[in-house]
Amino acid sequence: MAKPSTLKNLVLTLLVITLLSAIGLGGMNFVTQEPIAKAKSQKVIEALKEVLPEFDNDPTTELKEEEVDGGTLVLYTAKKDGNWVGTAVKSFSPKGFGGRISVMFGFDTEGKISGYSVLEHSETPGLGDHMVDWFKPPVAPVKSIIERIFGFEIKPAEKNSNVYGLSPEGELRVSKDGGTIDAITAATISSRAFLDAANRAYNAYKGDAGNYSGATPSANNNK
Repeated sequence: MAKPSTLKNLVLTLLVITLLSAIGLGGMNFVTQEPIAKAKSQKVIEALKEVLPEFDNDPTTELKEEEVDGGTLVLYTAKKDGNWVGTAVKSFSPKGFGGRISVMFGFDTEGKISGYSVLEHSETPGLGDHMVDWFKPPVAPVKSIIERIFGFEIKPAEKNSNVYGLSPEGELRVSKDGGTIDAITAATISSRAFLDAANRAYNAYKGDAGNYSGATPSANNNK
């Protein structure tokens, strides 16, 4: 006949299970830590290639970090034949509709935006997540099957959202806030966050990151 369970046996069993679980989680973390770090590093390298003018050095070995507004800005120096050709800034904004966003911005030697790459965000799918492409130069639209069959063209609505070639001197703002940049349709808060990250990056590029306030007009919706 089996002996009835005692409190001592139950406690011992729970301790063993907890210990084994902790060992398992620790081992899993150890195994996955290096691949995750490599993936993040590769993502940064690809972003640098996307946003900067052509370079032949390794910007990840020539970086500077600045702590501002509860976050970290990382500046990467790009060189070609030993000459400075631009700087990339891994920037952020805590003001996204879904929380903090992280964006890599590239600046040429004149302080103009040479490119950007959204690294992390939690914006609404189909709305705020359009920031991945919204602020890039327009591309030729692909004709639909109906357009190709009947030989006509539907022109898309024009928008002024391209930030490439712009200098954020004086701060970039959406048109609703008196600026010149068209916000993402139905996602003004996400657009403001993106431009907040751009302005923060530019101030870091100028060596004046600490004096950027990041103040934006109050808004209660994302329209």
